[in-house]
Amino acid sequence: METYLPYLRRQPLFRGLSDEEILHLLACVHARELRFDRARTIQEVGTHWGIVAEGGVMEQLLDARGNRTILCDYGPGDFLDTGIAEPGAPPVSFHVRAGTVLLLLDSGAAAEPCEDLCRAHLLFLRNAAQALAHREKLLLCKIEYMSKRSTREKIMCYLRQQSARQGARRLNIPYSRQELADFLAVDRSAMCAELSHMQSDGVIRYERRRFEVLGEG
Repeated sequence: METYLPYLRRQPLFRGLSDEEILHLLACVHARELRFDRARTIQEVGTHWGIVAEGGVMEQLLDARGNRTILCDYGPGDFLDTGIAEPGAPPVSFHVRAGTVLLLLDSGAAAEPCEDLCRAHLLFLRNAAQALAHREKLLLCKIEYMSKRSTREKIMCYLRQQSARQGARRLNIPYSRQELADFLAVDRSAMCAELSHMQSDGVIRYERRRFEVLGEG
């Protein structure tokens, strides 16, 4: 676990913890490493919480016809609950990109302070609660995209939020064209056509995953 310390110490989930406390905490919650050399989709990995140490994970819904809707995207340092196989729950799964490393934490051990009420565990629980609150905000943003009536409105809403989050009019998005269409729940061909129209109208400029917001749309 020492390998990931230079990165973990900078993540919100471990805010306020020393290197020694991070290592103690990881041992306390029975952390183990899970590597993905190739991309794959997983339904769940038992009763675990996960920390993305390297790579990325997309949380997604698949309908009966195999159509995908991307719910959230997780990058290094992000926290996710991977134990999602519950009766009656929506068919949520996680698409794990090639080269991803997850640190799996036993959710039972992680969710409650250890017997000696160590400072590290209490800080971790506080940070985890804040991480889950942040996830709820992302899902609210998702609802805002979905509430827009047209493809153009959905694209502009997403780009404006990304611009605000990155603090710049020029931004990089984490999605390919198909992934962006799945995230916004629109047809890929229609979305690509709308992107071309928006560029012609001087609203945006883009090349692959790099975008610049030029106007109000």
